[in-house]
Amino acid sequence: MGASLTHTEMVSAIGLSYKNGKTKRLIGSPDEQGPTVLQLFAPDAASSARGAELALAMRSFDAVQINMACPMPKVTKRGAGAALLSRPDEARDIVASLEKFALPVWVKLRVTDRHSPLNTESLCESLIAAGAKLLAIHGRTPAQRYEGVSDKERVCSIARIFPGVVAASGDYYEPSDAITYLDGGCAAVLAARGVLRDMFLIPRTLAALGCGVPREFISPSLRERADAMIRFGSLYMKDEGERFGIVMVKRMLAGVFKGFPGASVIRQGCLERRDWHGMEEFLKGDLA
Repeated sequence: MGASLTHTEMVSAIGLSYKNGKTKRLIGSPDEQGPTVLQLFAPDAASSARGAELALAMRSFDAVQINMACPMPKVTKRGAGAALLSRPDEARDIVASLEKFALPVWVKLRVTDRHSPLNTESLCESLIAAGAKLLAIHGRTPAQRYEGVSDKERVCSIARIFPGVVAASGDYYEPSDAITYLDGGCAAVLAARGVLRDMFLIPRTLAALGCGVPREFISPSLRERADAMIRFGSLYMKDEGERFGIVMVKRMLAGVFKGFPGASVIRQGCLERRDWHGMEEFLKGDLA
């Protein structure tokens, strides 16, 4: 639907070392099409490098990204994710340890607060010096988690200091949000929770930027939205299984059918279905 590239879910580098089956599934299929980035989380350079080595033996990737942004305790209490913002020397060593794989090394991070050893600008400078080729910066501090508002201007101000290196993350819910980031100096924009609200967000943004986009992706009819939901659900369940697939489809229903007469009836009809076959048959039916 127009995404320039995708990345894996956060994959535990240590989990890969333990040959954890669930962790290995997060790597994805070698048959996936399009540029894909491996996203790892780890507390130190040694486990990061070992995890990357194991993942790259399973399939090819176009870049390796270390997540230093996740603020959730189950990640940070192990010294990974946003906990690395408080350990800038280790963060730098992690980036340096990944250069040997001859792939671009990316870092996903958050803006730091006044308690951090380095401000965000100094940390970015250190990571770039260690070899990072792209910094995906989220405009919330770790303490904010996913509350409050992402500071777009802060992200843009950092992007202007490091031209061509900073991708923006945080509160991209409308095409205008992406345009604000790009006009502010960011090299790219990450689509995250906004796509769960509106699965057509990326093509709508491309259209707003003047790109040629098929009409059914810009102003899809009710039937086209239902068909897209069926395609998404079928693909998701192939990888994740019916239980998690149904949860994800139901999570996206409100955004997919928002604004159409009878949208609440359609959502309720889907929510009442307890298996994918029933939901799929409902979506294939007459929704008018």
